[in-house]
Amino acid sequence: MNKVHTSARAAGQSNYYFADKLREIRQRVAQGRDVINLGVGSPDLAPGDFVGEAIGQDMPADGAFSYQPYRGVSGLSAAVVQYMQRHFDVTLTEEGVLPLMGSKEGCGFLSLAHLDPGDGALVPDPGYPTYAAATRMAGGVALPYALRPETGYHPEVDVLDKQLAQALDTGCEVRILWLNYPHMPTGASPDQSRLKPVLQWAQQHGILVVNDNPYSRVLNSAAPFSLLSLKEAEGTAIELHSLSKSHRLAGGRVGFALGAPHLLAPLFRVSTQFASGSWRPMQSAAIAAMSQGEADIQRVNGIYGQRKRIVLELLERLGCDVRADQTGLFVWARAPHGTDGDQLSDAVLDQCDVFVTPGSIFGSEGIDFVRVSLCTPEARIEEARLRIASAFAQSHE
Repeated sequence: MNKVHTSARAAGQSNYYFADKLREIRQRVAQGRDVINLGVGSPDLAPGDFVGEAIGQDMPADGAFSYQPYRGVSGLSAAVVQYMQRHFDVTLTEEGVLPLMGSKEGCGFLSLAHLDPGDGALVPDPGYPTYAAATRMAGGVALPYALRPETGYHPEVDVLDKQLAQALDTGCEVRILWLNYPHMPTGASPDQSRLKPVLQWAQQHGILVVNDNPYSRVLNSAAPFSLLSLKEAEGTAIELHSLSKSHRLAGGRVGFALGAPHLLAPLFRVSTQFASGSWRPMQSAAIAAMSQGEADIQRVNGIYGQRKRIVLELLERLGCDVRADQTGLFVWARAPHGTDGDQLSDAVLDQCDVFVTPGSIFGSEGIDFVRVSLCTPEARIEEARLRIASAFAQSHE
């Protein structure tokens, strides 16, 4: 029998961590164990009623199940322009908006659009694993840059300079710098005074900056932030937005790439080869969400805030060190002295049937940390807290 060939890019890529971990959790549940999953950031709360209403109104209309325009239905880009102006003080043209089926798709397509084999992309450590995976799948080289508490989890220009020089010495041209503010997994808020020099550095070296920005409307104490609001980003940066977290449309797969039209053009050329546009009623729902969803966002942030208070108590019981000023949909915590995030995650799962994400999946700088999601009902988080308080009581007496 002939052996079917597997490409090097597929053979060299491991499964996404949560794909395997969720299978393990399902196996535990099948064995009769009541596992509380505090790991995955998939919003459990339903979107606002206006979302379902928009879908219901559009679904019976002619053409609802046809292929849709590559740049979105009429009114979608205009709604994004208005949304960004209203909440982020960013002025865009409709040509500066490219709809995507979620921002994760954008990570892959941007890598294909801007990386030739052997080119480098600077990726945050800790950071979303997809940045590095998308780089490798495009034939590029992922170059992690360390994010540390003492710099507010922001990149340092002198460190980036050294990495650029090292890459060039090996013949690797650096093409992309990935940012993610508000930052996941650390919950760091964007610091303009630290980001402006980074943008200037990238412009000087002809490096495209991509800010992945899905958490800007979740538990942020300051006004929503967009990198495109900084003049230093002009002609240098693309920003990815998603309605998955802010408006709880994760399964709807609605996202956007924003920036100067000439920067979006390569992404458009790639995306049209793979995607044909999302379902029209979902695009109508996205328009409704952006225009009608403000009160809904504030209501849900109140729920997340209450959940976060219980999570902080849970982490305190585990002996973790937690920064108080975190934003977004997760809580990032340093494991107790003498243990690391993997050990703590395994212990909590084995002893309490509670899963928290080990920080190591986000890079080497995350080894000593765990991440806890707020996407679980309050009663279940409280149950997890009680289990942990019981199982870990002796170590804190």
